[in-house]
Amino acid sequence: MSIFFQTKKQEKPANVKMGQIIAIANQKGGVAKTNTTFHLAGALVERGYKILLVDADQQGNLSATLLNNIYKLPKTLSNLLLDGTDTQEIIHKTPFDNLHILPANPTLSSIDLQLSSEPDAHYLLADKLENIKNNYHYIIIDCPPSLGLATRMALVAAEKVIIPIECQEYAIMGSKQLLTAINKIRRRMNPTLDILGYLVVKYNKRTKLESQYLKTFRGIYKDQVFKTIIHRSIKYAEAVELGKPITCFLPHSKYAHAYRKLAEEIINHA
Repeated sequence: MSIFFQTKKQEKPANVKMGQIIAIANQKGGVAKTNTTFHLAGALVERGYKILLVDADQQGNLSATLLNNIYKLPKTLSNLLLDGTDTQEIIHKTPFDNLHILPANPTLSSIDLQLSSEPDAHYLLADKLENIKNNYHYIIIDCPPSLGLATRMALVAAEKVIIPIECQEYAIMGSKQLLTAINKIRRRMNPTLDILGYLVVKYNKRTKLESQYLKTFRGIYKDQVFKTIIHRSIKYAEAVELGKPITCFLPHSKYAHAYRKLAEEIINHA
């Protein structure tokens, strides 16, 4: 992957605080956490921001989208957490200007066991990101579909959380479980952690039930629900398969426009 793709001439980024860390979290699988991370990063890079992605999921799907053969990577996030490896040694460039990744592969599955006796394990990722975070406008962490150690470390390291959520009944119940975990992290380890917003994903406006649940979400979470809605479409998955953010794969489409709107909301968030 030596060719660097560009969606268009990058804009000069608006002034934002450097080193903002955002976790994309939801303990349920299949709610587009990795897609959200990838396509949001593309929209931010298009705006001229320098982005570091952190793949905290042992499946390594985000890493596999951007790098060749993640199983042969000499060092990954697990080395960073277990061996004391310097953060800069693990960060990889990607085929996109200003987009770097701290990758993962299945070796990450061992951290819960290997760090079980480490009293400060929750702080390891935060400590490792501290020295490099001001090299980037945004660091975005793709969390695994669980509330295990990797997700808890991400929440300790992050300033903000984006929660992808589907318009289905179980999503409300699941979001309450995640909110309990966030509140616990906030009380004990990261008092500045805040929910940046709930992002409605895979939305089908033709389904009356989903429209009702959307109203329910907005009634419960009010301004914490992003105005941007990511509608259900195979185009997002196709873009990931080709290793291109939607803003590169279909730059003039409504699908790319949705992620540009989401990026705008995040940039303008007070």
